[in-house]
Amino acid sequence: MMRYRNGRRVSPSVFLAVRYVAKVGVITRKTWDEIFGKGTKRWKRKQLRLLLNAKVFKKHPYEEVQDTFILGHQGIEMVESMKWRGVHLIQPKYIKHDEIVGKGLLRLEAKSLCQKWMTESELKSQKSSTFRLHGLEGGAKYPDAVFKHQGELASQIVALEYERTSKSSWRYNKAIKAYSDSGEFNVILFIVETSAIEELIRRSMRFISDDHLNAKIGFISIEDWRQSPITAPIRGQIKMKSLSEIAQRN
Repeated sequence: MMRYRNGRRVSPSVFLAVRYVAKVGVITRKTWDEIFGKGTKRWKRKQLRLLLNAKVFKKHPYEEVQDTFILGHQGIEMVESMKWRGVHLIQPKYIKHDEIVGKGLLRLEAKSLCQKWMTESELKSQKSSTFRLHGLEGGAKYPDAVFKHQGELASQIVALEYERTSKSSWRYNKAIKAYSDSGEFNVILFIVETSAIEELIRRSMRFISDDHLNAKIGFISIEDWRQSPITAPIRGQIKMKSLSEIAQRN
């Protein structure tokens, strides 16, 4: 049970917010207002200010980052009391990317479509060998997130990738080959910022030519993911229309 230093229990919303920051690395004021804050906008701001004063959260150390917070001293103590392992500091250029992934997974979790989820930062922090992707440059590489997707009859391990900016064909070829070599994932979902990025990934799928893998890969547009990751249409050979439909069929 998570408590403040004075022994008082934290509210369910604060518990979930601390857990979120331990997994994602940051929380923006917008995310607090949308998901964790309660009541009017003014009351939400007061709640967040109280958490900052209590050092549950603190401002992100990079000056160019506004309205973005990380765990403070008391927040770290809370995480340690739960035997969670908090992630390392997120660089400013990854904040928007990582929050889009994290907020979507929270929404899936709230609808019981996601039993357990781990961000790339968590996987790196824990040095996971199970979900590591091999053959990629730059050290240990993992999906942007991995989650256990719960269906009516069975569960599946899903790798999630958010492609916000375009990469070279060579890098996509390496990424698809890494997934081809891995047997850990039942589904690989690419959230794509543009149709051009999706086509680059599809081209790499044709180049690697792994029919078994290609049947596991689906694409979701960023607009649909933001609106509802639960009902967002899935394109591709996976032949499933949405995560909610996959849940009904498994």
